[in-house]
Amino acid sequence: MATRCIASLPLLSASSAAAARVQPLPYVAAPRRVRIRLSVATGGEQQLITAQEPAQEPDYGVVSLHHVGILCENLERSMAFYKDLLGLKVNPARPTDKLPYRGAWLWVGSEMIHLMELPNPDPLTGRPEHGGRDRHTCIAIKDVLKLKEIFDKAGISYTLSKSGRPAIFARDPDGNALEFTQV
Repeated sequence: MATRCIASLPLLSASSAAAARVQPLPYVAAPRRVRIRLSVATGGEQQLITAQEPAQEPDYGVVSLHHVGILCENLERSMAFYKDLLGLKVNPARPTDKLPYRGAWLWVGSEMIHLMELPNPDPLTGRPEHGGRDRHTCIAIKDVLKLKEIFDKAGISYTLSKSGRPAIFARDPDGNALEFTQV
């Protein structure tokens, strides 16, 4: 838990700083900058300072990303890309016959991609060539150069990260942008 502590301010002694500590919040999100007025015990003058104050985090318990839904026109073609080319494994525990459309669940580490054979409402033309400038799903991998070789051999178009970091961007057979970043 984060505690807001002003002990580092030069105007306060260690004892007055201890008295000015704020109790920790049970849920802490990204801090935001706020201006607060403190009355210091040494002289009673007020000093305007900037401090970090934690924002409240919703208490419904975010744990992780579970899956990403990806639309595809032809499930077999998409399975050839995701399963055969990329080597993702099917999660047989997920139902494929309980939904009103065809689909498949593929493992990506401890999370999944849910391929859904449904009409794609997004335009297939006019999308940026570089997938990093489009909606995209990012998959962490160990070796970008090995994936580059796989794409080269399969004739898959790709672009490298514009920032120079080890990442490669490609599109699946339905034009969905994918980023593969080396971790």
